[in-house]
Amino acid sequence: MSTHDHRLLPPELWFIIIRWATYSSPGVRASNFEPFVGSFDHDSKEEVDAKAVKCTVVQVCRLWRDLAISILYEDVKVGRGAQSLLETLGKTYMGEQLGRSVRRLELPYHHTGTITNTSSDLALQILQHCPELETLVRPFMQGPPDSVRYEFPAHSHAFLNLKRLEWWHYNDATRSGGINSLLDVLRHSPNLQYLVVGGEMWTSAQTGNVLELPALKTLRVRRINPVFVHQICQWRLPSLVHVVVDFPLEQNALETLWQVFGARLCTVEFARHVGFLLSDQITRFLRGCPQVKTFNYFLNFTSPPPIFEEQCALECISLHSFPCGMVTDMITEAQERLRLHFAFLSRSSFPALRRIILHGDWEDMRRDPRFVEFRQTMIDKGCSIEDDATGGMHSCNQLSST
Repeated sequence: MSTHDHRLLPPELWFIIIRWATYSSPGVRASNFEPFVGSFDHDSKEEVDAKAVKCTVVQVCRLWRDLAISILYEDVKVGRGAQSLLETLGKTYMGEQLGRSVRRLELPYHHTGTITNTSSDLALQILQHCPELETLVRPFMQGPPDSVRYEFPAHSHAFLNLKRLEWWHYNDATRSGGINSLLDVLRHSPNLQYLVVGGEMWTSAQTGNVLELPALKTLRVRRINPVFVHQICQWRLPSLVHVVVDFPLEQNALETLWQVFGARLCTVEFARHVGFLLSDQITRFLRGCPQVKTFNYFLNFTSPPPIFEEQCALECISLHSFPCGMVTDMITEAQERLRLHFAFLSRSSFPALRRIILHGDWEDMRRDPRFVEFRQTMIDKGCSIEDDATGGMHSCNQLSST
């Protein structure tokens, strides 16, 4: 092939090449549930590198600019240049407004403060320029929360195409309503499928009509307080099937979640946090969610429970091997914990269990005699032990059909 043959490649192929060259952190944008995605620190360097590649690609030639311009603006963070961003999103390229390319928007709270009655107008205008928005992030504030003032009401905005919402709750912000209020944003997001919540709620808001999220399938709970849990339990969530818990909640608040939603859940996941080492959360979850089919957890970050002998519908358990620094510093205790995990998995009453899926690096573990014995025990019981080869995607429907 000559050195000039690349010019003959069809635009569709160039688009695929550019797409892969600028691909970063897919999990934080996903509206579908994927095991263990979101349990690792966000790679800001990867994000910066991807953005740099996008900026370079659109300057190579006219064809590449035409192909990559939508990719350049698909993921936007509102920063200091908010006014310039608004002007750019309002521009037209090839007959299409650039704001229509935005799929994910990170909107820090200091852009929606209401120190005057027009303070949040710029943020609202940016949102209005992004009609195809699928993911909205209201992040944790790095500075003191009281550095942003809320003196006037904030306006609402309709998020008709929003599929994923990541929300860190601040009570002062909520008082201003509109785009600063979780309940208000949820009421204006009829097609939301994935909700991530964090923060402490001081009072449980009662607004008359019960909040209903008909399309919500996945709820991820970061560090929230019992009042926040009580608020969530008032919602009507007919499609909810996946719950991810980032942290064991205070006052056994998780048990309230299991009591309200446990009977309908397909998947429960415990995230990577040492808090799960401090108490047995697995037994409480299994008792509260006897119909759950899939359970995902980090082997080295979770306290091993005693043998479980009650009714349970588990069909699949996914184990992640990511090491815990606290555990590796205590080798003897770590080895005993591993033995207890294997005992729990192999001796508990799980009549429907057919698959254990291994995520992460298990190379050293495979040579451990305890793992060899455990594997054979599970195979003898009709349960396969598999490496994750599906990109981490398996659903209730897949489990039911196997």
